[in-house]
Amino acid sequence: CTAWTFYGAVGYAARSGLEFVTIYLGPTLVFIGWWWILRKLVRIGRAQRVTSIADLISSRFGKSNTLGVVVTLMSVASATPYIALQLQSVTLSFGVFADDAPEFWALSGQGSTAMWIAVGLTVFTILFGTRNLDANERHHGVVMAIALEAVVKLVALMAVGVFVVWGLAGGVSEVLARIDASPIADWDLKPGRFAGLLFVSTAAILTLPRMFQVLVVENVDERHLKQAAWLFPAYLWLINLFVLPIAL
Repeated sequence: CTAWTFYGAVGYAARSGLEFVTIYLGPTLVFIGWWWILRKLVRIGRAQRVTSIADLISSRFGKSNTLGVVVTLMSVASATPYIALQLQSVTLSFGVFADDAPEFWALSGQGSTAMWIAVGLTVFTILFGTRNLDANERHHGVVMAIALEAVVKLVALMAVGVFVVWGLAGGVSEVLARIDASPIADWDLKPGRFAGLLFVSTAAILTLPRMFQVLVVENVDERHLKQAAWLFPAYLWLINLFVLPIAL
């Protein structure tokens, strides 16, 4: 769960109500109902010694270099907006603390701030993940960092949620009453749109490069999938527990 959980899900909930749950319902359905597909992906990845989604798909069609290039270009195109969102969210967060003006999004020098953040992330990745050039190496340092930051994000978002519910609103009943009286409660369910977003989020958990990397390439024991089948959905539920109150 990236910064999208706070900036995206909370903003999405404020704008579109409960439609934001599609982002997390798709991955939940995959891990609970399709974990055997994930296990097959892991087994194929280990047998074929794949290092990316492009490598996996090309290996299923005779190790086609052309197909591998096409899938790589698609992966880069899909990952670039995510990287841009991460840089933007961290830069804006920095602006909250660094600028006295209320319009923190108008922080001067955002470009240079984002550049230094990108440099820092690059150095971190080199130090913890890509010092060795073995393509089949698993990056335990990066996975450990992702696991640690997942815990930090959960604790931070839960803390914000507790502050909003009991510090600002005055309790659970008061929050529920406010949600019921807000535009969020007037969500107009559109089945076609809901199904489309659900399909996209389901596909994303399997095919986005960063998801595939952690799920398949970095997997060291397929038995971990049984644990992930309940632990990951539980994490998603907890991290979204206070999205509506924060959005309100």
